[in-house]
Amino acid sequence: MRRAFASRLWLTIAGLCIFIAIAPLLAPNDPNGFSLPLRLQGISWQFPLGTDHMGRCVLSRLLYGFHVTPMAAFLIVVISVGIGCTLGLLSGYSGGFVDQGIMRLVDGIFVFPAIAIALTISAVLGLGMNAIIIALGAVHWAEYARITRNMAAAEKQRTYIQAAKSIGTSPPRIMYRHILPNVVHVILVLIPFSMSGAILTFSGLSYLGLGAAPGSTEWGLMIAEGRVHMRDHPLLVAAPGLLIVVVVITLNMLGDRLRDHFNKIQPQQS
Repeated sequence: MRRAFASRLWLTIAGLCIFIAIAPLLAPNDPNGFSLPLRLQGISWQFPLGTDHMGRCVLSRLLYGFHVTPMAAFLIVVISVGIGCTLGLLSGYSGGFVDQGIMRLVDGIFVFPAIAIALTISAVLGLGMNAIIIALGAVHWAEYARITRNMAAAEKQRTYIQAAKSIGTSPPRIMYRHILPNVVHVILVLIPFSMSGAILTFSGLSYLGLGAAPGSTEWGLMIAEGRVHMRDHPLLVAAPGLLIVVVVITLNMLGDRLRDHFNKIQPQQS
């Protein structure tokens, strides 16, 4: 039963990744091909979700948006995991003033709103999609650092770590070859939840004009562009909004399934 559950789980993850990869190939029209005579068209065979204020196919833009909004969130999470896990391992394994210094930095980040810090960083780097991705990644690493640090601090007390030390294994090798594989399941559970949060944050910033450039197929920006015509053409706002909700709920459900899966296999491994 557990093997069957794990197989379904990983097949679901693979299926989601494949769909995101091929989503633009399913677009019925050019997402940037505008035609003013076709602006604000209703649902039709040619335009299954209608057209926007510039005559662009809404469905095609939503599908191409899978390579913008979720990919931006993925890059934010990659930056967060890379920085957070590295500093968390270093803090938990080293202890002493190294641990205290890194944890004080983490506490300082948690004190201030993440959005405020990210906007400050992006103001230095310059507004734009790349700057927002770097800024959000530079903020959200703190949650990974704290969790990794706590797990690493507990793991380094185990017998196998003491045995590795006794034979002269270097600290980097101990951290990445011995401790990290035993704490990575917690990181994997956190990633879908972080991605859903990153999608909401990035879409919100794009809605405010601080994320993706005008004309992009980013979902938050599509909502911002369609809100002017929301009364007469609510689908311009409803379609990207509902898609964001569906993707966020799917990621949260995936995180719940991963957590249940690892909770079941952990007692068996111990």
